[in-house]
Parts: sequence; C-alpha cells; structure tokens
Amino acid sequence: MRNTASGIGGNDSANTCYLINEMAMKTGYNFKAFHIPKTVDNDLLVTDHCPGFGTAGKFVACALMGDDLDNRALSGVKIDVIMGRHAGFLTGAAALAKQRDDDGPHLIYIPERPIPMDKFLAEVDACYTKYGRCVIAVSEGIGDVDGVTWAEKMTENAERDAHGNVQLSGSGALADFLSGQIKSNLKIKRVRADTFGYLQRSFAGLQSETDAEEAAECGRQAVRMSLKYDNGSVAMKRTGNGADYGVEYFRTDLANVAEHTKSVPDEFINADGNGMTEAFLEYARPLVGTLPKTEFLGNLPTV
Repeated sequence: MRNTASGIGGNDSANTCYLINEMAMKTGYNFKAFHIPKTVDNDLLVTDHCPGFGTAGKFVACALMGDDLDNRALSGVKIDVIMGRHAGFLTGAAALAKQRDDDGPHLIYIPERPIPMDKFLAEVDACYTKYGRCVIAVSEGIGDVDGVTWAEKMTENAERDAHGNVQLSGSGALADFLSGQIKSNLKIKRVRADTFGYLQRSFAGLQSETDAEEAAECGRQAVRMSLKYDNGSVAMKRTGNGADYGVEYFRTDLANVAEHTKSVPDEFINADGNGMTEAFLEYARPLVGTLPKTEFLGNLPTV
C-alpha cells in the first residue's frame, strides 16, 4: 500500500505536490500526491473554475452593492482594492453588483489590463462628471504599462511571502496611493478607499451553495482518483450555464497545474479595459449564486 498525501490550494500548493511527487518517484519512495483545487483567485489552469471563488465572489458583489448605495447618499469617489495578484476574476465579480445602468462599480481594473495613471485619472474624471460620483473596484495586482505593479512601484523594499511574491494585501498602501492621486490631480474632495484584505476569503456570513457543494465533491473525487492513479489534480469541466449549469470532474496531471496561472480571457473584459462583459457575468453568476436586490428612494416605483 502506498502512502498518500493531498494538498489543498492554488498553483503554489499544486507545485508543492508536484515537487514532492517528483522527489518520491526519483528515490523510489512508495508515495501518491494529489492536489485539490481551492483558490479565491480562480486562476488555476485546466479547471473551469476553482472552489472558493464563488463564495469570495459573493462577498465582493454584496460589498460593492452596499458601497454603491453608500456612495449614492454621500457622493464622491470610493475605491475598493480586491485580491488578485495576476488574475482579475475576483475583482471582476464586483460587476455582479450592478442592477441598474448607473449602479457601481462604474470602473473595474484588473491585472490583465495595464492602467497608466493618466488613463486612470481621465476615466475617473469622466465618470465623476457623468454621475456626480464614482465607485471603483481595483485588483491589488494592477500594474503600469511597463509591467510593474503599482504596489511594487510604491514600495521599494516590499515584503515578500514564502514563495517570493510581493505582499499586496497586507496594507492599504495601494488604496491610499490611488486616493491621493485622485485628490491631488482631480481636486475631488471626498475620496474614500478600502482594502478588503483577508475578510473576502474567510467571511463566514456569506456562502455560495454551488461553491460549497463543489468543494466537497472535489475532495471526494481526489480520494477516488487516488485509488486509481499515482498522482494528479482534480479539475472541473462546465457542462451547461444558467438553469442548465453543471460540471463534470476529471483528473489532470500535476504538471499541468503546478505554478502556472490562468488569466481572465479577453472575451470577459470590455473593450476599454475598465469593466467586464456579459460573457463574464454569464460565467460567474452560477458560481456566486443568488444575490440580494437593492432599492433606493430615487428608484422606488411610483404608487
């Protein structure tokens, strides 16, 4: 009987499983390694999506709904910095908050589309001129056209994690920087910003039922696969959307997932690079699940 171990997480966890499995094979050690996908970044290759993303996306969408109502009442500019080092799926989930044409987030910026500061300021200014307010969702990993993240540009001696990644979620530095740029260049007095940090991936008050069911099934599938294969990663293939949404589970080699990152596809990003398309919303809705409906005094139906 072989020793069996599983790693639950994103591409770094998959890479750890892969390296341990390779070492065991080279030394002839009787060992099986399996990876179970789980990352709110939703950035694993091969699989259609990752457990964790749906629930975190629900948190982001609900937070932006509330933020938009708050912004309607007090106007000004509001910035929300959301997790996403290389991929903007989670920040993109903020688009699910929009129920009316003038709802926020009005602007969404993700790592897949570099954003020079002059373009950022021009788009904020145009939105503020049009609506008298502006709600912005920003990935922590957004960068300039030279490929360097704004967070790295601001922090010369940036703290790094065990995998060598620059720490992006540990402070509100990016939010403060963007707020400062808007205040000083656009002369808008009321500018506020929040960095969602770790709450978005650990908030117990909101849960996507689809996400929870698929997370448990991925674990069960890993056990079944370990009885048949020497190693692998659990992946999902989407079989339908909307009312017909469903997935099939299959095994893929660890090497196909380890260390690599999936980006948000071009068809999910609008032409201006500052929002998400209907194709993304169709992709994300069944994963996030039912969201609350909002109203405000200026939009209540007349009696």
